[in-house]
Amino acid sequence: MRRYRTLVLGSSFGRLVQAVGFQRHPGFELTGIAGSDPEKSLKVAEELGVRGSHDWRQLLRDLEPELVSVATPVDLHYPMTVAALEAGAHVLCEKPTALNRFQAADMRDRAAAAGRRGFLNHEFRWFPARRLAIEQLHAGAIGVPRRGEILGRYPIWPRPESRGMTWLSSAARGGGILGALGSHHTDCLRTFFGEPSEVLASVRVEQPRRGSAIATADDSCTMRYRFDNGAVGVIDLCAAMPYRWERFEIHGSEATLRWDETGYRLWRIVAGAEPEELGIPETLALDRHPGEPALVAPFVRQLDALHVALEGGATTLATFDDGVAVQSALDAVRSSSDARAEVAIAIPAPGAPA
Repeated sequence: MRRYRTLVLGSSFGRLVQAVGFQRHPGFELTGIAGSDPEKSLKVAEELGVRGSHDWRQLLRDLEPELVSVATPVDLHYPMTVAALEAGAHVLCEKPTALNRFQAADMRDRAAAAGRRGFLNHEFRWFPARRLAIEQLHAGAIGVPRRGEILGRYPIWPRPESRGMTWLSSAARGGGILGALGSHHTDCLRTFFGEPSEVLASVRVEQPRRGSAIATADDSCTMRYRFDNGAVGVIDLCAAMPYRWERFEIHGSEATLRWDETGYRLWRIVAGAEPEELGIPETLALDRHPGEPALVAPFVRQLDALHVALEGGATTLATFDDGVAVQSALDAVRSSSDARAEVAIAIPAPGAPA
């Protein structure tokens, strides 16, 4: 199996999840990791046995990676992706794709012009319950799909002392729960219903204090998407809660599919009967290691698909095209909230001016 030389940009999530995944997968060779803090970057690199620096551009020049994984705050996604593409690397970028759909579209177009592949880290696609739910829908197990609902409650900022001011609370840096998890959940609804065409939304800050500072990025959002096939999708998220809980439901004319935040159990529900738990096929199971962060297992499975894609094979991995579509939806969510009205979702065409 060919091994792709890989550079990870970002020493937080990049270290906790991505570096673990890349070092475990036989198709990738982790050669370096960069972070904003010089001391932390060197310490993390020493732990991993790779090259480390706070100067990501220097690492990009010195290591000549074939793949760059961008796992940094959102405002750095665009410049880092452009630099990686110019250096001749393929790119795996964290979500949300960029600060807006025009940056996302330019990333897509630059990758195409450079003859390189661009992908989005939507590792939630690989949770077994979600993959089985898609198979069930395609097999007609719920009839005509009509509605999707995703509810999320997260203890990120329940009180002012819960977490200090970081980039995640800064709108200028691309923070907020809409981008952090609304991007994942918008992508989820797209995989069941296609592209949304309109959205009516509210984006809010319900608990604004971050220590002594005031947040400018959202901690709560509610959106109702309309799809061209007549389906409706509802997402309601709040990160100012004292507990964590998620529920995903896909409703059809004949039945409902439901799974929870862990993503490992799926139920089918029909009127007048108890929910039926569906067994997860071995082909969809994930290799979970005790004590590891929950996202390592789906990330490693995603790397299987990434390697296939880099070798020229077909894959269901999220691409920069998906990133543009999701970013366009998020932009429309914010516009709808500002206007307090339903707005159309406009996806920039390849090569279209910003």
